Amino acid sequence: MKNILKNLLVPFAKPLLAKIHRYKDAHRGESCYLLGDGVSVKWFDLSAFGDKTAIPCAFMPFHNDFDKLSVRYFSVTEPWWFYPWERDPAITGKILANPRQLAYRNIIKKYPDKEFFVNLSNYPILNNKNITYTFRDIYDDRLPSNFITQRINAFHGSLRTSILLAIYMGFDHAYLVGYDYTHRPSRNLHWYEKGKGIIHPHENYNQDFFAIAKEFIDITTITLDGTSDFINAVTYKEYTGRDPLYRENTELAEERYLKALATWSGYSIY
Repeated sequence: MKNILKNLLVPFAKPLLAKIHRYKDAHRGESCYLLGDGVSVKWFDLSAFGDKTAIPCAFMPFHNDFDKLSVRYFSVTEPWWFYPWERDPAITGKILANPRQLAYRNIIKKYPDKEFFVNLSNYPILNNKNITYTFRDIYDDRLPSNFITQRINAFHGSLRTSILLAIYMGFDHAYLVGYDYTHRPSRNLHWYEKGKGIIHPHENYNQDFFAIAKEFIDITTITLDGTSDFINAVTYKEYTGRDPLYRENTELAEERYLKALATWSGYSIY
């Protein structure tokens, strides 16, 4: 029943979902940076990645050096992400306030010239002019029958969605920054959490997705000191010519943002 209702929603939402059409092939032949929130970012100087269009996800705008990037788009496509209340992951049935969404709303207002790709589920409470809604697919009749979304779920997680957007916009090479699960060795935790992360294997991470995505775009992950299993890899030092320099989360984000992030029980901020 849930899937039936979702399928019925699409025809009614097509005018909203069609806004993305303006970005098809807008960057044909260019390369870009896709930025995740992995802990490796703590060693990276973001100014080294200011030479190409950047598409960050999640909480990268909370980083003190965010404006050193050439950001034109944001990928924030988690369903229900902007609602003021959320379920407590630790206690079933408990509802908590979500101050992170309020902080992020201020980011949307701060950058009216940048476009935010947001899940359609947020439409009832978020309808700024610089919002483009997505929902389960890209509904564009110009796309070929073998397009990536017809072959695999490309909206499963922030990495897949960011790569999908890069493909749709015509970029021919995407450099992944802060997507640490693609690194070998890989680390858990985020740049805004305390500490240097924990070495943890993520075997076969998105192997099936990368096998298809590489038909549409070249992908290189920028690692701290390692390699990658299914895509090209280059270390930060090799790519930028700079030595990595570790900084703690308190040096990278303002206290107001760290406090908002600390309300989520899954994060270790302090």
